[in-house]
This record gives sequence, C-alpha cells and structure tokens, in this order.
Amino acid sequence: MINSKTIESAVYNLCVEANTLLSDSVFSAILDAYYKETNPEAKQALQLILKNARMAYETKKPLCQDTGQVLIFVKIGEKVQVENLNKSINDGVLKAYEENFYRKSVVNNALFDRKNTKTNVPCIIYPEILAGDELEIEVLIKGAGAENMSAISMLSPTASEDEITEFVKSVVEKAGAKACPPLFIGVGIGGTIEYAGLLSKKALLSEHADDVHQKLAQKIKNSINELKIGTAGLGGDFTALDVKILTDFTHIASMPVAISINCHSSRHSKCLIKGDDVKYFTPTLVKDFVPVAEDFSDLIKVNSSNVSSLKALKQGQNVLLSGEIFTARDMAHKKLVEIIKNGGKLPFDLKNKIIFYAGPCPCSKSDIIGSVGPTTSSRMDKFAPILYEGGVLATIGKGERSSEVLKTVKQVGGLYFTVIGGIACYLSGKVIENEVVAFEELGTEAICRLIVRDLPLRVDYC
Repeated sequence: MINSKTIESAVYNLCVEANTLLSDSVFSAILDAYYKETNPEAKQALQLILKNARMAYETKKPLCQDTGQVLIFVKIGEKVQVENLNKSINDGVLKAYEENFYRKSVVNNALFDRKNTKTNVPCIIYPEILAGDELEIEVLIKGAGAENMSAISMLSPTASEDEITEFVKSVVEKAGAKACPPLFIGVGIGGTIEYAGLLSKKALLSEHADDVHQKLAQKIKNSINELKIGTAGLGGDFTALDVKILTDFTHIASMPVAISINCHSSRHSKCLIKGDDVKYFTPTLVKDFVPVAEDFSDLIKVNSSNVSSLKALKQGQNVLLSGEIFTARDMAHKKLVEIIKNGGKLPFDLKNKIIFYAGPCPCSKSDIIGSVGPTTSSRMDKFAPILYEGGVLATIGKGERSSEVLKTVKQVGGLYFTVIGGIACYLSGKVIENEVVAFEELGTEAICRLIVRDLPLRVDYC
C-alpha cells in the first residue's frame, strides 16, 4: 500500500519542479534554437527565454505567470495498492499552489459559475492500469494561451499524411504569436474525438518514437517552420521546436486528429513510486547555464508620462518602457466597460494610460510582485475599442489583434505594444512598485498599478 502522504508529497514536488525548472530536453531544444537562429530579434528573444529559465531556477518563482490547469497522468501497476489516490493528488496540487504563491486559475464551472476556486483544483487526472509494482506520476502544466490554440478535426478516413500535415500547419498558423512560440506540438491520431485529444497530450510527454512516427513528425515540423512565425511572433527559423505524434486504433469511417499546442516552456515533471521510495527525474542542465548579459543598447528609452515621445514611436521599434502602467485582463475589462456603458465612475482615469494585459502570480510579503507576463491580447479585442476611445493611450500584450482594434488604434493615435510571452519571472524584476487599485475581489484579475523600469517592448502597431 502506497501511503496517501507519499503521493501528496510527490505531487507537491512535481508541481514545484514543473513550474520552476525546464526539463533537460526542453532546455536543450531552446538552447539549440538560440545558437542556430539567424533572425536577430528572435535570437534576442530566445536569449531572454533562457535567462528567464535560469532566474526561475535561482528564485524558485514560476517560469510563467499562468501556472495553469494541472493535468496528472498516473500509471498504476496492477500489483500496486494506493490509498485515496484522487484526494492525495488534489491535496498535493492545492498545497503546492498555496505555499509557493502560484496563480490559481481554475473556476467552478466553465459556463454557469466562473468563480475562482482559489485553490487551482480540481486538477485533471488520467489513470491507467499497467503491469508491474510501481506507480508513475507525470505532471503537465497547461497554460490557457497555448491550450486555447489547440484544435481537433474529424478528417476523412482516407486522409493522407500531406492532408494531416496541412491541418496541423493551419492550426499553428492561426495560433500565430498567441501560444508563445517556439512551440512544442503533440499530435494524437485515432480513437474517437476525446481519445485523440488524450493521445495528443500524451504525445507531448512521450520520449521515443519509431521511424515511421518520427518521419511524419519531422515533416510536420519542417512545414510549420516554413511559416516563419518565429519566437514571440518576431519571425525567424523556429516556430516549432519539436513535434511528437501518437497514433492508435479507430473506427473504419474515422480519422480523428487532435493537436495540443504547448508553449516554449513545455512544463512537465515525472516520478516513480515503489513502496515508500520516490524517484524523481529532476532536470540538471539549467543549473549550470550562465546567461549572456542582454544588450539593450539599441533600444529606445521612453517613459509612460511622456505622451509626445510615445506618440512619436514607429511600428517595429523596440523600446524600454519606464513609469506607470495598469494591469487588467478579461474580467477587469468586462467590469470597466460595464461602468462606462452605465455612466459610472471609473476606478482610475483612462486618459493617456497604458494597460498591460496581465494577471500576475501572488507573492510573499518580501517580494514586490510574483511572476508577471502578458496574456493573449485578442481576448480583450471586444473591449479594446471603447477603452481606446475612452482615453487609453496604449495596451501591452501578446499576439495579433483584430482589424477593428487596429483601426481604432490608428484613429485615436494610440499604440499596441507586444512583450515576449513566457518570461514572467524575468519581467517581474522590471516592476519596482505594485498596488491593487480596483476589483480586489477578482484576485489575480484585479487591476494593479505598477511602476516599471526598462520593460522591454516592441511597437507592434501604432
């Protein structure tokens, strides 16, 4: 019998490892891309991604502010007896997220009760019975930015490898910069619609593939990299760092194909339990990595209070922003727009303000802010025109915007900045003041007033 506390402790440790340490395979893929990248902007972005990994290891802050939906894959040996498996797993997740100041992002019900559970549980558990006397637990952290860009399609049962390749490529092309490229992509083919989705998640975690699967995976990877979306959407040679495929049985009339997109951090961890003995597979490469000092000498320094200098910026320029900005994401935007439509008093004056689409992690009393980075800007598109027209000067986020938003930005003389996604630990070091100014009841989605120093941004549109 494996004790419930052993399982709880193992899950706790796996959550910490997955949120703060890049696996050796992921780290090696990013480092290899950095050395081979020919696009200067993309190379610099990869450099910051690597630096973020080192900082997360040193500070134990999360790699990304979106500490995600936790997926647990459990392989249970048929000779193993376990005690309170589901409860032990959820208790381990809950404790890890509370004690380490990770962001809690799970709501009670997807449609009818979107109130935050404030625990990040329940997690999603996939059990599997195998031969043997060991218990294997693998954790996969899925942030919404990448998960929201995942897709599934019921292709024709006669679909060719070329058609499957084109489908995967089209999904990645639609994702653009929203999923924090360069990406790790899991492809699941077979079963039924939900089974294909599960296969695609398992593919992300798979380690070995036979020649047939590897050949198709390489073909898909090459096709994706021809898109030249590149790191953080900046162009370049690496849109996909790796593609993995799992296939299985299916109905004679079906060809379910699921694509699970994972960001460049591809956060996961694993352990084996036999009796009371727990074996972890802790990464080692990031511990010895020494980051190259970033060179921002060619970037333009601007202050949020200097409206004329901000309005003089040109599309494509890279800047270091200092001064006051405000965080606000989905629910805060909904509340702000409701106040405007109802003629109420806003919690702060929108005139010439800069809004950062972010929901930071909580932090200890000794820290100014937890890991903080951009969320997907397009989710705020339905609110953006009314806020820009209400006085907002600029927004900061990741990914592409709708034509309506871009038209409004142009009409009001505003700006849209992008910032590299998935370097939230690094970006937290750019915040020197932080206070909640509105909607405290929203937790991580409350509006915060930040003072930043040298926040690296790109003028995506103006």
